Amino acid sequence: MKWIFWFILACVGVVAIFLIGVWIAGGLHGLGQNLNIALAAGLGIFLASALGVGLMALIFYSNRSGVDESAGRSQQNIEPKPRG
Repeated sequence: MKWIFWFILACVGVVAIFLIGVWIAGGLHGLGQNLNIALAAGLGIFLASALGVGLMALIFYSNRSGVDESAGRSQQNIEPKPRG
């Protein structure tokens, strides 16, 4: 479980470095000179990326822990109810 924290931290760091690089290169110039708009856009991009990274980390954790297989087996053991 500890690796998920480091995975999320590393991915968020890479995204933050990328956004800072784009900002330094002038790629965010289209947002105008208003600091509030630039901060809101940066925060929105950062939070959306963090959410995606977190969800992917949970998928990897679920796959590695074997929970998916046990849930699939429990669904196969359920007999269908007769109709009518």
